[in-house]
Amino acid sequence: MDITIRRAEADDLEFIWQMWHDVMAQKIYFSYNHTSTRATIEKSWINLTNHIYVAIIENEVVGAYILKDNQPGYGNHIANASYMVKSERRGLRIGHQLCAHSIIKAKEVGYKAMQFNLVVSTNKGAIKTWLDNGFKIIGTIPEGFHHYQKGYVDAHIFYRKL
Repeated sequence: MDITIRRAEADDLEFIWQMWHDVMAQKIYFSYNHTSTRATIEKSWINLTNHIYVAIIENEVVGAYILKDNQPGYGNHIANASYMVKSERRGLRIGHQLCAHSIIKAKEVGYKAMQFNLVVSTNKGAIKTWLDNGFKIIGTIPEGFHHYQKGYVDAHIFYRKL
């Protein structure tokens, strides 16, 4: 399956929002509240100020990621990234390709490392993807995520030097 990853354009934002809304409604991957409005999410995620990229298969947005400073000021040399794949397209290694692409882009813009602050321990696919892309778990937050179906579960912090 031919996947193209490119910088998001204004026309992509509606598709990203729809995918984001669907993923958040599942309440098992991200700490964002599923009732968040688009205006709220546009401030942090769905905007062209972030380094935001989309995965395209046959002219369909099937995944996206953002790349931004993990912390402001003296922490801005470490990137933070967040990824999502359209529910119907999971299992095709789109997340793996998005992660590999984001590592290249993070290096290009001058980041020294990448950190993921909250990866839900039950998200086995994401954990495998991050480990396969050279990340390491550097900490675990006991019961750091309230999973919709399983209750309180651990959350991991991942890190990778670039």
